[in-house]
Amino acid sequence: MRYFEEYCEVHLESGVAPYTWVFRSYEKIRIRFGVSLHKYPDCGQIFYESNDGYGHRNFGLITAYTEGLVENGFKMFSGTLPPLKEGGYRYRLGYRGIDGQENASQLSRVVYVCDEAPRSMTEIRSEFLGFINNQPLYGPHPQVPITPGPEDWQRRLFYSLIIDRFAQGSACSRRGLGMVPYDPSSPYASHGGTLQGVIERLEYLSALGVRALIISPVYANEPSGYHGYHPIHLLMVDPRLGTLRTLQDLVNKAHEAGIAIILDVVVNHLADSIDWEEYGGPPGGEFKYVRGDEAAVMPLPVETQNTVLFHSPAYTDMINQRLFGFLEDWRTETTYVRKLLIQHLKYWLAVTDVDGFRYDSARHVGLDFWEPCVAEISRYATYLGKQQFLQIAEHAGSFHAELTAYNSANFSGFLDYPTHYTLKHSLGNGDWLEGFADYFCGSLIPDQPYTNGWRQNLMFLDNQDTTRILHEFLSRHEQREMAQSCLHFALVCLILGPQRPVIYAGTEQEFSGALGMHQREDTGEWIGHDCHVREDMFHNPACVWKFGPINQKIFDPYNQNHETFKIISQLARIRVQTPLLQIGNRTMLSSEEHGLRSVIIHDDQGSPPLIAIMNLGATELTKSNLALPQGYGKIRGLDIQVATVGSTLEWFNNQLHAQLPSFAFILGQILTVTSKPNLN
Repeated sequence: MRYFEEYCEVHLESGVAPYTWVFRSYEKIRIRFGVSLHKYPDCGQIFYESNDGYGHRNFGLITAYTEGLVENGFKMFSGTLPPLKEGGYRYRLGYRGIDGQENASQLSRVVYVCDEAPRSMTEIRSEFLGFINNQPLYGPHPQVPITPGPEDWQRRLFYSLIIDRFAQGSACSRRGLGMVPYDPSSPYASHGGTLQGVIERLEYLSALGVRALIISPVYANEPSGYHGYHPIHLLMVDPRLGTLRTLQDLVNKAHEAGIAIILDVVVNHLADSIDWEEYGGPPGGEFKYVRGDEAAVMPLPVETQNTVLFHSPAYTDMINQRLFGFLEDWRTETTYVRKLLIQHLKYWLAVTDVDGFRYDSARHVGLDFWEPCVAEISRYATYLGKQQFLQIAEHAGSFHAELTAYNSANFSGFLDYPTHYTLKHSLGNGDWLEGFADYFCGSLIPDQPYTNGWRQNLMFLDNQDTTRILHEFLSRHEQREMAQSCLHFALVCLILGPQRPVIYAGTEQEFSGALGMHQREDTGEWIGHDCHVREDMFHNPACVWKFGPINQKIFDPYNQNHETFKIISQLARIRVQTPLLQIGNRTMLSSEEHGLRSVIIHDDQGSPPLIAIMNLGATELTKSNLALPQGYGKIRGLDIQVATVGSTLEWFNNQLHAQLPSFAFILGQILTVTSKPNLN
């Protein structure tokens, strides 16, 4: 029994809310509670708000009748919420006194109705599937048709997004569902983006040239997890985002549009759920829900409800510490936890047909987990017919050696933070972009070899955990046009560069947020946060971003008609249509002190070579005597693939003639007597 104010509630009885907080549509949602005899209750009351997930809300009051029991000075009542096919309830306890006055607690609880999500791992039937790589394989049979997945990952433009901030579905509102509070004015709360919203913007993503989409975790999250990284139920789609059916629909429609889906997954931690001994809990810790935390729930599936599965705050090393000091760290070194987490990954693959996983916080999980996990998921995906299932590690190490220390896990690739940091550190005052040119030329390849090669890594200019690249340029240039030129230069180097390029949602709309700081009310400590780099793609005037006008959109939402969107679309098309960018050698032709650089991309099979001419600095350049190397036959001209605003490149009198404004970039294909122009 849990006691608070003038109420008490039965909170550890199976099948009774709030201990059970996910119900099936055919189950009765029972609530048992008591009211202090000192309040002279006549009958109990349950005030509720229901949401069916389709925009229909109902408010109601249930009379809870006495059970004829009195416990510890409380008169006991019970009531049952009305049936709901899908969605959820938010309810408050109350009573009517013998004086006829109605009273209600300020504390509200949530329960959900969901027939899709298993509450136990035992509901996921794991069967013997045969032998893969001479080893027995067990796992669930797929619940949806499985597609082979891409084989041309290297040619695709990737795009990452946070579902809550990307798009609101037009068909219905799921606001109020889920534990995360909906507050469009707060950068820390849910703003109403949904899976249906992503579906409705697939055409926008296709127009941008996106062919691989990384979506944020879909787990049901605790109240602070608008982003999806604080899971409390490993097998349930967060109700505020949609349903499993909607997720399946997204994957299916994305595949129809030629877009692969990579699902972000979390195997390092669970949401803050335990009162540890170090923080006043009992020896060995106890779940906050059991201890009486009003906002807490018990984690699901039920196999997770044991504190021995997690590391306590006594562990302080990189692998076993609680991330950020409060997220519960799985004991991934144990066989039980390892099997549980791998099984949950198989579940998401079997029920969604996604084409890859992005593993969050990879460096905080040991190789003793990653080696068997990556191998097992690869074998399972192979069994399903996905030979090139992508497994990307989000390892935020600053140096390549930190990432290559994980080579034995055999990830498909890493998010290349070391190269990203190299580019950020090369900016200086912003008047010289040599670092980005070096990246394009392939000269930033590290000495430490990656198991699957450095080119298999995903490269990014910014993401949900870093300051926006345009913010970096705007802070260095007074004129927005100059910052935009730098942005376009960086985008060309990224998307046509040697690695797999990934764009973060909003870059194409010139978002310019930055990492920030906030002060804790209890200690006064200043703590870094990233909410201001997670702007809404949709119109939301209620939220005031703290970085002022540079963090506000200067275009209409989802605008496809301005230069940054169009140049990304053009670059994505070039990358798909030009295999030489992935397989060719990049050879420097010239690098001059005033900033002009030329690079030729070629192979040994006689493919028409590409030539890139760029201006690394802020001074306009004109060059009229650029010669091409011998050996390509008689040159008859150039087929310009992309040229940033104001730049030109021509071939006459057997020489190249270039006009290069500040931070200009031109890519052209060299046409010989025997070669044909690229007409795509």
